[in-house]
Amino acid sequence: MRRLAYLAAGGMLWSLSVLAFANVPIGAVVENVSLPTLAGVPQNLLGDTNVSIFIFLNPELSHSNQALAQIAACEKEMSGKPVHWSAVVSDRIPRSKVEAEVKAAGITMPVLIDQGDALYGKFGVVLHPVVGITDQNRKLIAYQPFAKVNYGAVIRAQILHALKEITDDELAQVLKPTAAVLGGEASVAHRFLRLAEKQFQTKNYNQALTNIQKSLGKNPTASAHSLRGQILAAQGKSPEAAAAFEAALKLEPKNSAALEGIKVAKETAK
Repeated sequence: MRRLAYLAAGGMLWSLSVLAFANVPIGAVVENVSLPTLAGVPQNLLGDTNVSIFIFLNPELSHSNQALAQIAACEKEMSGKPVHWSAVVSDRIPRSKVEAEVKAAGITMPVLIDQGDALYGKFGVVLHPVVGITDQNRKLIAYQPFAKVNYGAVIRAQILHALKEITDDELAQVLKPTAAVLGGEASVAHRFLRLAEKQFQTKNYNQALTNIQKSLGKNPTASAHSLRGQILAAQGKSPEAAAAFEAALKLEPKNSAALEGIKVAKETAK
């Protein structure tokens, strides 16, 4: 079973997925950028309240819309507390679709349009939806990717913990079911593989190699070995790339990426 990773930030303990934001670690100060809302009015991502919540959404995904309804209920419940809310969507999604989903879910928070996916890139958003939580100093103290079970309850607990209305132990009790839903070693390995794939595509080879090693450590699949070979080949390490492709072929003799990659790697190594 996946182990919850608790991280200390500003004297508070928080959990959860290392894959929610690839580029912004717990404890980092979040820049309070200003983005246009659906109405075209500039709005800050964060507020001056004790806690700020921001949610990266993709209304074109059904599970993102399901989560939005749970978030709307949480927003309504927290209406009397010092909490600032905002949602972020890509400018690639038709505005009419965003407006329709926001209305259907019943959220009242401002929806900010991320032009050119600049904010998505800055955070390194991998999954949808994902919620980020900052404190009064704008430090990231928690992030929560989507879970199929108890998602609204988890968000609620994290906000109450940020407001110091529940204890670390009470938060942990709510998070335990989420850890089970996220799956075991194979699930964690797949998430690291996906992250490495994205980093490889953007030529961030060192980080891609780091994450593919983590994937292999959890579940050594042919796909992970093959991607490791591609990363090493891109770095000009042909002999090591060939060895990685060979490892992939031992597990999956017909793996097309490994078959192609090993030919090139062996030829380059001559």
